[in-house]
Amino acid sequence: MGQDYLSIANSNWVLLIVAVPILIVVIQAILFLRISLKEASKQMIPKETVQKVITNSAVFSIIPSLPILISLAVMMPVLGKFIPWLRLSVMGSAAYESFAADLTIKAFGLTGLGDLNLTPNIFVSVIWVMTLVIMVGPILNIFVLKSYDKKLSKFRKTGGFMMAAVGAMFIGMLSMLAVPVLLNYKQPVAIITAVIAGASVILLDWIAKKTGKKAIGEFSFPLSMVIGMAAAVLTNNLF
Repeated sequence: MGQDYLSIANSNWVLLIVAVPILIVVIQAILFLRISLKEASKQMIPKETVQKVITNSAVFSIIPSLPILISLAVMMPVLGKFIPWLRLSVMGSAAYESFAADLTIKAFGLTGLGDLNLTPNIFVSVIWVMTLVIMVGPILNIFVLKSYDKKLSKFRKTGGFMMAAVGAMFIGMLSMLAVPVLLNYKQPVAIITAVIAGASVILLDWIAKKTGKKAIGEFSFPLSMVIGMAAAVLTNNLF
């Protein structure tokens, strides 16, 4: 029963459903590119400059995409080929999708995202949780983002409690994600991985400041994830 859900997750029907929003996003990107090229032509920007910008943007998009590809590789054995592809390419993020899926699977009494003993009911529940929760952001943005941004701009000028509250909320969110890992002494590999990845970010940012190479600082997060994963592989055999 544990593997029955994969016949649903990898079915042609799911592929067709997933392909529709992905195709819409691809078409949207192509339309934006055409509009940008027309505007560049109107502004008399040389074609060489436009081509250089496109090439540099494509190259500099590769490394920040590594965490997404890593998350895709982690989620595909559990959630099938198509749902992770949709979630990580259209709406969502590597951190959110894996976190939401992990919590939902644990709610059914399993060990988490790495557990392959899912049932069709659990699989569908994971999709519902990932989809419904991520909708909160766009819906709130439609109705309250404009007024919230005005208030935030005002608080930036005046300071006070709200600025401290926003910072505290962000720290609290990071703590909720990090503390269960850092204090789980039964999983030393996870602790070592988190510490090495965090130290890598600090070190890469320091190198970027010392050398003046901003690219190192911009890519510090994805590079630290790769370093952390390498550390996990190396230390896993020790424990």
